Amino acid sequence: MKLFYKFCLILCALSPLTAHTQDKTGKLSGIVTDSLKTPVTYATISLFKKDKLTEAYKTTYTNKKGYFEITADTGSFNLNLSYVGHASLNIPVTIAQGNNILDSITLSVAAKTLDNITIRVKKPLVEVSDDKIIYNAELDPSAKTSVATDLLRKTPLVTVDGDGNVQLNGQTNFKVLLNNRETSLFALNVKEALKNFPGAVISKIEVITSPSAKYDAEGVGGIINIVTKKKIIGYNGSLTSAYSTPRTDYSESLTLNAKGGRIGLSAFAAINGRANFLKSDRQDITIPVGNSVFSKRTIEGESANKYRNPNANLEITYDLDSFKTVALYGNLGKSKRYNTLNQTVLTEFANLPSQTGLLQQDDESDAPSSGFGAEYIGKFKNKPGKELSFLVNDQFSNSNSINNSLQNEQTKNRFIKNESRAKNRELTVQTDFVKPFKEKIKLETGIKAIFRKASSDFESLYKYNSSDPYKTDPSNSDFFRYRQEVYGAYTSLSFTLKKYSFRTGLRIEHTDISGNFISSATTVKQRYTNLIPNFLISRKFGPVYSLSVSYNKRLQRPYITSLNPYVNNTDSLRLSFGNPNLGPQILHSASLQNRFIKGNFWGTLILNGSYTNNLIVQYASFDNTTGITRITSANVGKEYQLGIGLNLGRSSNKGSFGFYSRLLYNHIENKANLLQQNKGVSGTVGAYFWQPVVGKFTLSGSGGIARAAYSLVNSPSVTPYYQVNFGYSVFKEKISFSMNVNNFHARTYNYKTITQDPYFRALSSNQQLFRVIYFVATYRFGGLRERTSKKKGVENDDLVN
Repeated sequence: MKLFYKFCLILCALSPLTAHTQDKTGKLSGIVTDSLKTPVTYATISLFKKDKLTEAYKTTYTNKKGYFEITADTGSFNLNLSYVGHASLNIPVTIAQGNNILDSITLSVAAKTLDNITIRVKKPLVEVSDDKIIYNAELDPSAKTSVATDLLRKTPLVTVDGDGNVQLNGQTNFKVLLNNRETSLFALNVKEALKNFPGAVISKIEVITSPSAKYDAEGVGGIINIVTKKKIIGYNGSLTSAYSTPRTDYSESLTLNAKGGRIGLSAFAAINGRANFLKSDRQDITIPVGNSVFSKRTIEGESANKYRNPNANLEITYDLDSFKTVALYGNLGKSKRYNTLNQTVLTEFANLPSQTGLLQQDDESDAPSSGFGAEYIGKFKNKPGKELSFLVNDQFSNSNSINNSLQNEQTKNRFIKNESRAKNRELTVQTDFVKPFKEKIKLETGIKAIFRKASSDFESLYKYNSSDPYKTDPSNSDFFRYRQEVYGAYTSLSFTLKKYSFRTGLRIEHTDISGNFISSATTVKQRYTNLIPNFLISRKFGPVYSLSVSYNKRLQRPYITSLNPYVNNTDSLRLSFGNPNLGPQILHSASLQNRFIKGNFWGTLILNGSYTNNLIVQYASFDNTTGITRITSANVGKEYQLGIGLNLGRSSNKGSFGFYSRLLYNHIENKANLLQQNKGVSGTVGAYFWQPVVGKFTLSGSGGIARAAYSLVNSPSVTPYYQVNFGYSVFKEKISFSMNVNNFHARTYNYKTITQDPYFRALSSNQQLFRVIYFVATYRFGGLRERTSKKKGVENDDLVN
């Protein structure tokens, strides 16, 4: 109720501003017909300011009767009307206060233009090509007061649950790129990075679920490419500040784009984190099946965490001439995280008294990263579409962590101190060539090499008395060196036959891996070569409906974090460790995509399936004689998935709304132990809306229910979520404010997971803060007149971490 009163006070405070805005607005309306005086339905109506002819000020569509209306500030404008099969029409108009009615407007085949005026027609909110779906976030008015997670909820094929966990095409394993490049921003913690990435700087989101042969064979779920706003001739930028209560998350970001002459600059810097420790209540219950050393073990208590992530990206381009461009770019980042855990342990026995104990843990990690790269992009005069590019990219990162824990059972104490220091380097060299031919034929070919080096020095220390010095545990201390080299080449051919478009390609990749656990004298030697075919067939049935069928073979290589045999022994009865013998997993996937776009309405219906016989799965085994649960990974998973996704949306200046759903059935089993298997239906169902209310005041929101996919032994619970956003902008939308209220019906929510195994049953719950309010302020500055072309970049979409 207090929140409601505060909101009412905000509305009262803003009412004079909105009233002032209304005094200077008018309504423009009219009816659009063709040469036969038949109303034109879904014609695009765009209003342009006199000084901004490259960016629409307001856009709407005609209804079934050819009628349209636009509410705008008073003044002089250019009105552009366009419709498929008809010539665009440009009309100078003046909007005064009140109603401004245009006489009947006729669109005809003959061109009607206005001298010295260039109009760029507004793109649709969702665009569809043969191999990608594009969500044009810059056309979504609510993006100015949203974060990337909110925009992904509206993006076809992407699902986001209430906690911000993202799935692409039903997969949690995908790659997020920024302007076609990997950066430390999304490499460390994708969920938190997306929650704090301001939507105001996003131009569009590209979703590629059926990558062509030019992309690496890895990246099972596909690719999400976030493209930020880049323009030339002048400069622009934005400052965004966000804060949440009572979570105390914060985000400060700065973007800057500039171009003068041949030199262009694009920069992004941000710092996001959590000011205070966020506490949550946890409980883990283990119940053995059959005889065991205990009948039930319950661990419950409080965990808390906070973090701080500064990062920055910079790109400088130089146009050698109108066909050749050189780009230099670099990135810096650092992740600092703190976690604490204070729990009590209750162990129950069948014929003995229960025992109580403590489990305490303090964990601190530090992960700095940096990288730089250069690329050359050359186009050919009088040969549109022909392109040759070279690039090199070098990325560095460290990961250091210290974990201190105390386990107490009755009067016995055990102190554990685990220290880990890891270094990683990834060097990529790549060249690509594109050659278009006549009759809509395009050939793409290229080669790529990735050189990865990593080292990990980990030491486990222990003692049983707080006053004693720590002793090294040689069985769990080691120095690990790892090298992975990937060599790839591809050819992809796209062509059109009558009404059908085809894309077929083949990629070959050779992988050479060597690892050496020096202390334990354990080595890893792997060499394998993979042929990766793919194809896509699509057909457009007129300007509204299209259909495509695709097949992809993908693979995923394990990385050092999965191979490392280091044992996490914080809890002596729950041990987790890596597997040096892991190999690559291979996935076969096929999809049928139906896409419908008409006017401001769009929809997609997608059916897909996948199969793998050597999936890398994490599984648990329970020893009844000792009561120890061991968790590791192996290539023992066999899984098939069947999914259906439906997305519907409508958008205009008067408001937008949409519905999204993704249902997935998966069956997974352990080939080495057929008693371990799981199956079920999961997915997300939700909706969103955006609505102008009064003047510059807007109301938007989204909500739904989500359930993560079933794993080998885990069955997740259903999670509801929703949020309402109150937005307001002033000074010609240069400054905007928003208040985002999440899940205001409940302060906390209990996330539950059930682990079912033939030998034990485990129940896990994590009660986290659910009701959160975000406050966001954005200031936009500068002015630009022309958009730059998006440069390519490097994508290594491959690793299981």
